[in-house]
Amino acid sequence: MSQHGAARPSDESDGGAARGVPPVPRDERPRPQYGEYAPEGWTWKPPAGEHTSDPAPQMSAPRAAASARPADPAIADRPERPTDRLITIMLLVLGAFGAAYNSFSLISLPSTVLESAKLTASMFGSDEVPTTFTPGPDVPAAIAIGVAAQFVLWAGALLWSRARIRARASSWWIPLLAGAVAFIVVMIIASIVLASDPALLEFLRTAGSPSAS
Repeated sequence: MSQHGAARPSDESDGGAARGVPPVPRDERPRPQYGEYAPEGWTWKPPAGEHTSDPAPQMSAPRAAASARPADPAIADRPERPTDRLITIMLLVLGAFGAAYNSFSLISLPSTVLESAKLTASMFGSDEVPTTFTPGPDVPAAIAIGVAAQFVLWAGALLWSRARIRARASSWWIPLLAGAVAFIVVMIIASIVLASDPALLEFLRTAGSPSAS
């Protein structure tokens, strides 16, 4: 009885083959991994309302928004100043050209001082125009200091304006202030150069006096 019962499965399998039913093929492939054996062009999307385990897509936007905000809460409460920022940048660009022009004027001052003296004499109606100019020994150092001051003032205006713009504070007046100080420096250096020649200084003094006219 036990031998007959044990023989029934083989008999049934033989009988299924004999009746023409093909056996189920055994899958010999390895266990598929993630992304394998998927149809071409198919991608998996999480169901609605679910989030992936990767926090990067979810955290990138808040981090970007947080980085765009100023660190100081007091600065964050201040309004933006786009017009002030634009005017400041334009004045800084003009200030760069002004610093270069002032530097060139200071460097060429010893060679143009006679032309300035002739112009002064014609303005006051004087016929005694100096023909030579002998700069003093301190003139090269004074000109070098004046040229360096032009670029130091512009660089200081640039850094100060940048800090004020980041703090959302008014900054348009900084380049104007630096330009005014730069002009005063040019006038001081020019006075030093003109006063270095006693003959030219005496001419300027007498040309501008009321008795000379």
